[in-house]
Amino acid sequence: MKLLTGVTVLDISRLLPGGYASLLLMDLGARVIKVEQPGIGDYYRGVPGTPALLGNQVEVINQGKESLGLDLKADAGKEIFRKLVRKSDVVLESFRPGVLKKLGLDFRALRRINPRIVLCSITGFGQKGPQAQLAGHDLNFLGLSGLLGRVRTPSGQFVIPDFQVADLAAGYEAAMRISAALVERAKTKKGVHVDVSMKGSAASLSRLYSGPTPLTGELPRYGVYETADAKSVTLGALEPKFWSRFCGAIGKAETVSRSELETVFRSKTQGEWSLLGEREDVCLFPVQELSAKDKFRFKPFPPLGQQTAGILRRLGYSRAEIQSLKAKGVVE
Repeated sequence: MKLLTGVTVLDISRLLPGGYASLLLMDLGARVIKVEQPGIGDYYRGVPGTPALLGNQVEVINQGKESLGLDLKADAGKEIFRKLVRKSDVVLESFRPGVLKKLGLDFRALRRINPRIVLCSITGFGQKGPQAQLAGHDLNFLGLSGLLGRVRTPSGQFVIPDFQVADLAAGYEAAMRISAALVERAKTKKGVHVDVSMKGSAASLSRLYSGPTPLTGELPRYGVYETADAKSVTLGALEPKFWSRFCGAIGKAETVSRSELETVFRSKTQGEWSLLGEREDVCLFPVQELSAKDKFRFKPFPPLGQQTAGILRRLGYSRAEIQSLKAKGVVE
């Protein structure tokens, strides 16, 4: 259900947390205008002469968004942004605390333009406090939360996840809080400033940890097993009914050991085990290997500034005015 149809989001954030948040909002029907710095764009695009950061992740999280190249430091750029704010519902940003105020675009200023605007700020450590101005990335927040300490090799070495856990957690939280703020706005008719910190989002995940569990490969009924064709399946038969049914299906006692199961699973292909899992309903599924072609896409991420002219025309700018703004570097 496209519950946010009719909602317009101005995404002036960079990198993954904000980009993922606005992607989730777009999935719910919101229109997302990605406001990017002329000549540079989102850092994911990469600086001239270097590859885009983290490969095609920029394509995945920005698919289907509109790209507006706009210099928010220029007076003319700020004026364009203010006109957009009047017609929008949400502003999503990820600058360090105080940057929006220096630009004259903080929540107080935005609310004067549009009293119903929802502003979501994603920062590393929140708006205030001794660490508020410090930079940080996903790995830093995983370490601070204690989550990183839970991901180690058998020899005790740390394992760096190849996807950004804290970034995604912050994106989820931002999208959730923005949605809640829109509900609140519908009741009060007033705008809301939502504050999301990367450290807080990671800590929210870590609070679920209450001590060591047997879910890290110790239980035979919960693990990853290699199949006859050198592929793998996941078994998650935690509940007694699933475990009993699975053991019955393979002709083994419920006291079967992990090593015994490893031998059993190597007797059939991944496809054969998948069919058994579906037939018996025992929480048994294949491990899928992702590749670039498997990425879920709606529409491609547009080149920097592809929708700039169209957006400005909707705001009432003439063709000559748009050309003048481009010549001055205010827009791209």
